[in-house]
Amino acid sequence: MKVVCPPNFVREALGQSGPVRDGLSKMLRIAGDLTFAELLNHQGLHLEKLQGKIDPGTGKPLYSLRVTRAARVIALVDGDFLVLLSIEPDHDKAYR
Repeated sequence: MKVVCPPNFVREALGQSGPVRDGLSKMLRIAGDLTFAELLNHQGLHLEKLQGKIDPGTGKPLYSLRVTRAARVIALVDGDFLVLLSIEPDHDKAYR
Protein backbone atom coordinates (compact mmCIF):
# COMPACT_ATOMS: atom_id res chain seq x y z
CA MET A 1 0.00 0.00 0.00
CA LYS A 2 1.04 3.56 -0.44
CA VAL A 3 1.27 5.24 2.96
CA VAL A 4 0.17 8.88 3.16
CA CYS A 5 1.32 11.04 6.07
CA PRO A 6 -0.46 14.41 6.03
CA PRO A 7 1.50 17.37 7.50
CA ASN A 8 -0.49 17.38 10.74
CA PHE A 9 0.37 13.69 11.26
CA VAL A 10 4.07 14.37 10.66
CA ARG A 11 4.03 17.20 13.23
CA GLU A 12 2.30 14.92 15.74
CA ALA A 13 4.78 12.10 15.03
CA LEU A 14 7.80 14.34 15.55
CA GLY A 15 6.48 15.29 18.99
CA GLN A 16 6.34 11.69 20.22
CA SER A 17 8.83 9.98 22.53
CA GLY A 18 11.80 8.09 21.09
CA PRO A 19 10.24 4.60 21.36
CA VAL A 20 7.05 5.77 19.62
CA ARG A 21 9.04 7.47 16.84
CA ASP A 22 11.10 4.29 16.40
CA GLY A 23 7.91 2.22 16.27
CA LEU A 24 6.42 4.60 13.70
CA SER A 25 9.50 4.28 11.53
CA LYS A 26 9.31 0.48 11.61
CA MET A 27 5.54 0.49 11.01
CA LEU A 28 5.96 2.78 7.98
CA ARG A 29 8.64 0.55 6.44
CA ILE A 30 6.50 -2.56 6.87
CA ALA A 31 3.14 -1.08 5.82
CA GLY A 32 4.57 0.44 2.65
CA ASP A 33 5.64 -3.00 1.42
CA LEU A 34 2.32 -4.79 1.97
CA THR A 35 -1.06 -5.00 0.27
CA PHE A 36 -4.22 -4.33 2.29
CA ALA A 37 -4.87 -8.07 2.61
CA GLU A 38 -1.32 -8.62 3.85
CA LEU A 39 -1.72 -5.77 6.33
CA LEU A 40 -4.88 -7.36 7.71
CA ASN A 41 -2.96 -10.59 8.33
CA HIS A 42 0.31 -9.09 9.58
CA GLN A 43 0.92 -10.33 13.11
CA GLY A 44 3.06 -7.36 14.19
CA LEU A 45 0.94 -4.46 12.98
CA HIS A 46 -2.43 -5.79 14.11
CA LEU A 47 -4.46 -3.73 11.65
CA GLU A 48 -7.97 -3.66 13.08
CA LYS A 49 -11.13 -1.97 11.89
CA LEU A 50 -12.49 0.24 14.66
CA GLN A 51 -16.09 -0.82 15.14
CA GLY A 52 -18.55 2.01 14.59
CA LYS A 53 -15.80 4.58 13.90
CA ILE A 54 -15.74 6.50 10.63
CA ASP A 55 -13.79 9.48 9.37
CA PRO A 56 -16.21 12.44 9.42
CA GLY A 57 -14.62 13.98 6.32
CA THR A 58 -14.74 10.93 4.08
CA GLY A 59 -17.24 8.59 5.72
CA LYS A 60 -14.66 5.78 5.43
CA PRO A 61 -14.09 3.35 8.31
CA LEU A 62 -11.18 3.95 10.65
CA TYR A 63 -8.48 1.43 11.46
CA SER A 64 -5.90 1.00 14.21
CA LEU A 65 -2.31 -0.14 13.65
CA ARG A 66 0.19 -1.10 16.33
CA VAL A 67 3.18 1.21 16.77
CA THR A 68 4.37 -0.01 20.19
CA ARG A 69 2.80 -2.16 22.89
CA ALA A 70 0.81 0.89 23.96
CA ALA A 71 0.73 3.31 21.00
CA ARG A 72 -1.57 3.00 18.01
CA VAL A 73 -1.98 4.92 14.76
CA ILE A 74 -5.49 5.72 13.59
CA ALA A 75 -5.79 5.51 9.80
CA LEU A 76 -8.20 5.10 6.95
CA VAL A 77 -7.89 3.10 3.76
CA ASP A 78 -8.68 4.88 0.52
CA GLY A 79 -8.15 2.53 -2.42
CA ASP A 80 -4.44 1.69 -2.47
CA PHE A 81 -3.65 4.39 0.10
CA LEU A 82 -3.28 4.04 3.84
CA VAL A 83 -3.83 7.55 5.21
CA LEU A 84 -2.38 8.04 8.69
CA LEU A 85 -4.56 10.41 10.70
CA SER A 86 -3.36 10.48 14.29
CA ILE A 87 -1.27 8.78 16.95
CA GLU A 88 -2.81 7.56 20.17
CA PRO A 89 -0.13 6.81 22.81
CA ASP A 90 -2.71 4.97 25.00
CA HIS A 91 -3.91 1.67 23.54
CA ASP A 92 -7.30 1.77 25.27
CA LYS A 93 -8.09 5.32 24.12
CA ALA A 94 -7.49 4.32 20.50
CA TYR A 95 -10.51 2.03 20.70
CA ARG A 96 -12.92 4.57 22.24
